[in-house]
Amino acid sequence: MRQYKCLSTPIGELCFIVEGRMVLALHSKERVKPAGAQRGGAEAEAFEKELQEYLHGSRTSFTFKPALSGSSFKRSVLEELLKVPYGATTTYKEIARRLSTTPRSVAAALSLNNILIVVPCHRVISASGWIGGYSLGVDAKLFLLNLEKASLL
Repeated sequence: MRQYKCLSTPIGELCFIVEGRMVLALHSKERVKPAGAQRGGAEAEAFEKELQEYLHGSRTSFTFKPALSGSSFKRSVLEELLKVPYGATTTYKEIARRLSTTPRSVAAALSLNNILIVVPCHRVISASGWIGGYSLGVDAKLFLLNLEKASLL
């Protein structure tokens, strides 16, 4: 059964949908559509606990796995992104090189990521060092990058 929940976090209100041990969505309230999902439940509580631990610097990975969807290209970009370790960053250019495509195509695919944090698009920056965009805003991206760097010290 699909379960959803919304919660207040240091980067704004986030909502998520889980089914079993899979995350189907984690994004702003405007981007998560809970139609057909029940509010709360054991799996939702378990994922919320992991998310809160991550956001407070005491968790570096999730036991819940992302349910990747979309075109085969989008899924291939997101799969590459899942290889970027906690506390590290990569560039649009590097992902593009690995997939034999363009940085702009990678950025377009990442803009469609609906499972933030678990699929860590906040770890992607431009080759010039510019922080790049983030669907929750640059302040949220900087918070997540700083959180990960700080917890590795």
